[in-house]
Amino acid sequence: MQMFADKSTGLLEGLQEGKQETDLNVDAAPINAPGVECDAKADKKEMTSPDLVDDIQQHLGGYGRYQILIFLLLSLVYMRGGWHVWISIYQGWTPTFHCKRSPGLNLNDSVPYYEESGQLVYSQCDQYVNLTLNNKTEACTNGWEYLWESSYTSIVSEYNLVCADSYQNELTSTMYMVGSAIGVLTLTPLADRFGTKSVMLVSLWSQAVFATVLIWSSNIIVFCFLKFLIGLTNMTIALNVFVLMTETFDASHRTSPIIALEFFWSFGIMSLALLGYLIPDWKDLELTIALPINILSVSFIFIIPESLPFLLSKGKVKKAKKVIALFLKVNRLPNIPEVEQKLSAFQSKNNNLNAAADSDVTRDPSDRNVPPPKVYTVFSLFRTPKLRMISIIMFYLFLVNSLSYFGIMFNTPALNGDRFLNLCLLGLVEIPANVLALFFNKTLGRRRSISLFLLICAVANLIVIFIPDTAEGIDAEKLKTALVLIGKFGITGSYSTIYLYAAEVFPTIVRNQAVGASSFFENIGSIAAPNMVYANNSLNNLPLGLFGGMTIVGCGLVLLLPETLDRPLPQTIEDAERNIPSQKQIKTPSI
Repeated sequence: MQMFADKSTGLLEGLQEGKQETDLNVDAAPINAPGVECDAKADKKEMTSPDLVDDIQQHLGGYGRYQILIFLLLSLVYMRGGWHVWISIYQGWTPTFHCKRSPGLNLNDSVPYYEESGQLVYSQCDQYVNLTLNNKTEACTNGWEYLWESSYTSIVSEYNLVCADSYQNELTSTMYMVGSAIGVLTLTPLADRFGTKSVMLVSLWSQAVFATVLIWSSNIIVFCFLKFLIGLTNMTIALNVFVLMTETFDASHRTSPIIALEFFWSFGIMSLALLGYLIPDWKDLELTIALPINILSVSFIFIIPESLPFLLSKGKVKKAKKVIALFLKVNRLPNIPEVEQKLSAFQSKNNNLNAAADSDVTRDPSDRNVPPPKVYTVFSLFRTPKLRMISIIMFYLFLVNSLSYFGIMFNTPALNGDRFLNLCLLGLVEIPANVLALFFNKTLGRRRSISLFLLICAVANLIVIFIPDTAEGIDAEKLKTALVLIGKFGITGSYSTIYLYAAEVFPTIVRNQAVGASSFFENIGSIAAPNMVYANNSLNNLPLGLFGGMTIVGCGLVLLLPETLDRPLPQTIEDAERNIPSQKQIKTPSI
């Protein structure tokens, strides 16, 4: 992480100055002013679209001050996404409770009880009908008394989600997951049309509204609907952060920021544990996680630019020039050689695709030889053979990663002790896996890193199946726990890489839709995992065997995909089909 240090001095001042100057002078001063010699070798070779974009981005500063600012802001957005995923641990926490006493009677005459460790334990769901006549009981009719250790609250005590209605507590999490799955299919594709930045910001602002309204929910039905809407936007935000982060850096500088992003997910889990401890009321906690960063994102309109690869893929050359000029000014870099010539290639190539949508491009309406703009949908992923294979395998890998990650997490033996400490530890154990993922992605590449991490997960899961419940001279439970944690280590490393790989392997023209469709299968896995783990008790470790078997298959399938380490991002479906290698040698900077 040293690469991100010592670059923030004067950043905001430079950004403001650069923004003002580029707005005023983008047309007055050419970007490719004389004074910088062009690489002769690059001139002699005709670059492909991915190479042209990456060549331009390599002149924008790598880990420059502007890139670092964008990284930090997007990382904050990504971190708050983890808060919404894990808040259900505290929002839906079930305290100790029992039936309230009947009017005019004491508790012992109203509610059945038994003695345990010298203390009376009262029935949670039953009360006496009339103890003076017999011991017949009925369901609680007077409500419940909740025994919180201090001033903590949850929706369980708010809406009485206990006994016959306890399933409604789990329903809130299910509705969130369903919202996430639908969001990636309905909202994420909009980014390919309106821009990644725009969809991310609108989703952030909408989520702030939904979360604010959530605390005023009059019943659990309204609460579940609003959780659905929060899930609808949260996954969309996360996917757009990944895509925008990927498209901010050139190929040789892309790996470290994307993997480092996962550290902020871990920080989000650990910081939520602290927030949950410090803020006992679930409504106050909801507002704390939903408002500050979401409101801060209003400033992103002026700070974070739209993706340069997106603008060029749409032929919006004039806007791309402004973005390039802003990077150069804030990072205090010289002008890019031959940039006008490079940008003109995109304008001529994309005229036919964007003539009707972009004001920079004009077309004679009488010219019938010019085809109308192409419309790309998720079905475009299946129209060509190589992209079809990539899509199917990526969908499977997302399903396996999610199923194994959430399955292992729910199957991990419950930790004794404080619930806030437990959540903090859950985030802490992911950090070593992310560190190793960062190293492997730099040395082994994407495919082999994912395959290796999946193999670690699969082997650990399969070994657990064959460990007997009791074994002479062996603490079987501790051994199982260690293996499950090793499996979680492996799947975390794979998860840290799979989004980076997805953002690189799919072409820019359909990247948001492709990653969104992949994430839909991820959500299927997250919904199915708890049910499979619940079935583990009656199916004799069959779910663990299924996790292991599916993960082993994923180990092999990922090796059929193209490597993307140090490769420029494919811009079009044709680029992905040809799997065009970079025509220039890209050297990855040391970390």
